Amino acid sequence: MQFGPGFLATFLYYFSTTAIVFALVSYKALGVGFDTQIPQQIGLLGGVLAGLVGGYFNRTRSFTVSYTNQKTFVAQLNDQLTQLGYQPQEPRDDVLVYERSALGKYLSGKVFVQLENGTATIASRSVQLSRIQKQLQ
Repeated sequence: MQFGPGFLATFLYYFSTTAIVFALVSYKALGVGFDTQIPQQIGLLGGVLAGLVGGYFNRTRSFTVSYTNQKTFVAQLNDQLTQLGYQPQEPRDDVLVYERSALGKYLSGKVFVQLENGTATIASRSVQLSRIQKQLQ
């Protein structure tokens, strides 16, 4: 099951928005015309860098962990995610959803947990998933 955008979609998002902003800002700041190609080159460079960094840290990743008792695992998972600042939300389509409250939910994204046959697939942004994976192992 795909929970969110992978590297390519995340790269394209950060690349396109940053490239446009950098090109417009450099156009205004440098006082050169678009015919010189300098704003486009600065936008391209900034877009590639932002796309790579944004794609690496904000792409959606997942990992699978096994459990023997679902209730015990969910209780442990709730405790671990609460320590990281996540709160359980209403489940969606048999998927547990965790989200930070207030401003944190806009900056860190959601954590999705799908439970099935003794395994749990946990998905979130790459940077958040690394912390979660360390907590659970």
